[in-house]
Amino acid sequence: MNKVATYRIYLTRSLPSLSYSVCLMEKLHLLALLLPILLGLPLLYIWDILWMRPERLRKKLRKQGVRGPRPTLFYGNTQEMKRIRQEAVSAQKQDTSNYISTLFPHFLIWRETYGSVFHYSTGAVEILFVSDPGMVKDMSHCTSSELGKPIYIQKSRKPLFGEGILVSNGDIWAYQRKVIAPEFFMEKIKVMIELIGEASVPLLEAWESMLDDAGGSREIDVDGYLRNFSADVIARACFGSDFTTGEEIFYKLRQLQKAISQQDTLVGLSAVWKCLPTKANREIQKLEQEVRLLILDVAKEHSRGSSSRNNDDDNDCIETKHNSFLRSIVNSSRHCPASYGGSAEDYIVDNCKNIYFAGHETAAVTTTWCLMLLATHPSWQDRARAEALEVCRGCTKLDVDVLRRLKTVRKHPSRYASISVEETGSPSA
Repeated sequence: MNKVATYRIYLTRSLPSLSYSVCLMEKLHLLALLLPILLGLPLLYIWDILWMRPERLRKKLRKQGVRGPRPTLFYGNTQEMKRIRQEAVSAQKQDTSNYISTLFPHFLIWRETYGSVFHYSTGAVEILFVSDPGMVKDMSHCTSSELGKPIYIQKSRKPLFGEGILVSNGDIWAYQRKVIAPEFFMEKIKVMIELIGEASVPLLEAWESMLDDAGGSREIDVDGYLRNFSADVIARACFGSDFTTGEEIFYKLRQLQKAISQQDTLVGLSAVWKCLPTKANREIQKLEQEVRLLILDVAKEHSRGSSSRNNDDDNDCIETKHNSFLRSIVNSSRHCPASYGGSAEDYIVDNCKNIYFAGHETAAVTTTWCLMLLATHPSWQDRARAEALEVCRGCTKLDVDVLRRLKTVRKHPSRYASISVEETGSPSA
């Protein structure tokens, strides 16, 4: 009898631990069932981005008769592009009169293989190459609002451009264009001519000093000088800041651009990749925050000084005109469209970054292109120099009337640029 009672007491006391064990086993079993699903969903998402979505698009293009080179899973056609470019460089010397065969030999090969319209892939992004004159003409009739900006650029370049005018679409783009476009009308540009001339003085003095030290002739690597010159012009003309502040912002933007470009291999996974705590992502976040603080400091300095400048004349009035772009951005930030996802400060920073970047790059590249054309055609140098000496003789400063009389300087480089594109190959878009 005692043995039975003892057994019953032991069994009763074991019930809680037994129930706990059963519950634990059920949880482990459930976890074992959910684990493949939890691991499989991210893999399916990555597989869909890297292959299924591009493949669906390629299938639609093939139905329309558009073919292209077959891509690989992670890199698309980038590896093939590098291989073709290396073979082209090793097989022939660079020809400055036909830069397409040197820089883009893969386009020439693919155009011969697949026709004037084909598609290729960079990572998970499909790109349509168009060199058919009729299609290019039709596309040229479309406006920016009709074509829009690629979504993948908005995502992969968000730290660099945010939701600025270079990457925005729809109502946001229309609102930003309405604010920014008037600041680059000819009447506003005329006011900047004297300022641009002042910014060019340090550049010319530096080159003259280098030539004097070398006895009148030497090679100069102009890229860095022209970038600093364009940075100074944009900083003064659009934001009223000094060269030191502008140079620091441009330097940070270039570093940010380099950091982002290192992630371009898996461009389709930018939304996933940027969430990982990698060294590159931490560097991007750090540079993005530094650029943001620098631009906001310039905007706050402008706001503090605007009230005092309203009561002054002459030079202060001219400076206010130079700051009109920044003033327009600050004022328009208070009435952003409802579709804009950021704050007023985000709006200011995004559009200032866009203008800093676009203005700096286009001015530096255009000036470099013109100098290259002048170096390629010495006769143009003689004509431009003779015309400048004749027109500018006795002028104390350059203005619009003087610039209008510089026919050779204004017209020939841009005219030759369009001719060279027509001669070297069909345009593409």
